[in-house]
Amino acid sequence: MLNLKAPRVRTLAARAALALAGVAASADAATTNGFANGGFETAAADAGQVAAGWLTAPTGNPAQWSDDAHTGSHSALLTVPGGFGASTLFQDSRGNLPALTAANVGDTPLLTFWAKGDVSTTGNANFWLRYMGADGILLDSGAQSFGGSLSLDDWTQMSFRGAAIPVGTTSVMLEINTAVGPLLDGRADAVHVDDIELALTTAAVPEPGSAALLLAGLATVGAIARRRRA
Repeated sequence: MLNLKAPRVRTLAARAALALAGVAASADAATTNGFANGGFETAAADAGQVAAGWLTAPTGNPAQWSDDAHTGSHSALLTVPGGFGASTLFQDSRGNLPALTAANVGDTPLLTFWAKGDVSTTGNANFWLRYMGADGILLDSGAQSFGGSLSLDDWTQMSFRGAAIPVGTTSVMLEINTAVGPLLDGRADAVHVDDIELALTTAAVPEPGSAALLLAGLATVGAIARRRRA
């Protein structure tokens, strides 16, 4: 009898393991881009937009839609050709995604983008990653400078790992800014950015079929325990 029961117990254990493994696989984290039109391929739909989804300061030196691209056909150009000013690009993840929830708390999103250009000896290029809540900014990355990494002729990828998303965060906002003045050396202030991505990770909720597998697995484990006690 013992020899006959042993294979049966192993089979039940295998079934339990498969059931639990199926749930684990279904609960793998899902990653999505927090920003819409990160490649700037879709034209502006409204006034004040550089391209669809991306806002720019309406006065001074608005960012422009450029055909000098890292991939595809377009990028965004931040430029202050006369000096003494700034050019700014914005997007909030609420333009592309539903509001963030408790499932996003603790995630450390990865921001990447490609850039090339020049900020002259009197200019700078910075970005800010801000976690927004119902009452405004919950956490600010502070100015992250990337002007020193720019090349006039080649695209360079910039990468920044954000802090853990705090409780109450509903969206993530990106600001990219160039500022200059005066152009003492005669060099133009012009920075192209393209292929912007904010990799947000959310733990997937098990699908109904996966939940059924979990229940089956737990029931099988219980059956194994009862048989062993018997």
